[in-house]
Amino acid sequence: KSFFDDWQAKGVTSVLHEKKGGYANNTSSIYALAKKAEDEGVRILTGTSVKAFKSANGSSAITAVETDKGTIECEQVIVGVGPWLRDIWNMLDLPKSINIKDDKGNVHEDYPMWQYWFLTEGVLRLNPKTQMTNEGKMPPVVHVDTDAPLYSDVDKSLITDKLWGIYYKPDFHFHGIQGGSSPYKVDMLADNVQVDPYGPDSEEFVVGDDFAHMWTSALAFCQKRFEGKSHLYKQGPTGGLGCFTPDNFPIFDIFRENVHIIADSNHGYKMIGVGKLVAEQVLGAKSKLLEPFSYSRFEEGKLHPISNSPFPWS
Repeated sequence: KSFFDDWQAKGVTSVLHEKKGGYANNTSSIYALAKKAEDEGVRILTGTSVKAFKSANGSSAITAVETDKGTIECEQVIVGVGPWLRDIWNMLDLPKSINIKDDKGNVHEDYPMWQYWFLTEGVLRLNPKTQMTNEGKMPPVVHVDTDAPLYSDVDKSLITDKLWGIYYKPDFHFHGIQGGSSPYKVDMLADNVQVDPYGPDSEEFVVGDDFAHMWTSALAFCQKRFEGKSHLYKQGPTGGLGCFTPDNFPIFDIFRENVHIIADSNHGYKMIGVGKLVAEQVLGAKSKLLEPFSYSRFEEGKLHPISNSPFPWS
């Protein structure tokens, strides 16, 4: 309550405050990162679609990338495409399933390489300044996981008595309180998931009334200032897709001799720091920080721990 004097969430047994954490508008961040790159002489070809990769002379190394704007010859390829990784992966003829050794030494054969999760997000049309701390300062992102029963803030009906989670923050770009709830596995093979059109333009992977009801009730569960505010939920299509690895952690590795893949597994802003490490790797440096995220970890049984959180990236 030293942050929020109206805090009232039940079933929370521990608190982690990441003091070096933060958040920013994603579009603004991408433009700022692009400017940094262009200031270094990088040429960015926006609106360009990758169609295929070429190799030559019996080598698996990629010698050119075929795009809808022509063929680009290359010495190195760096892939960081978020939920579209599945398509690039398939173009590179990389395996759609793998063998995984678990922590008991058992091998699980033909395990799907990629699993899509449906990401649920929305906005409460409330002045962002409503969510300042007791001292009037910008707050951290609030992330709550709990198994306490969640009741409707509208009619007091039970929404869930199972493990659930939400996150939220004041957002001056969206002019409200922005956040989401724990995502859902998409119950189909990765190759069958329609990634495009993405986000609000999708007809399949956008949130509906159930999410709005749950999320606004969860906000009220956490802080009294959000009670009775569900009618302020901003209606409209929102949501997205994340492309996850078998253990839900990223893969940073080199494939086909010269293809550096950053498979983010929906880990967001942490990837900015990874970009620097991969750039150093392209120049020949070895990174101890990247080693635990190698592709070989699955067959070697060096998996990352399974989270007890309803969020696969926690």
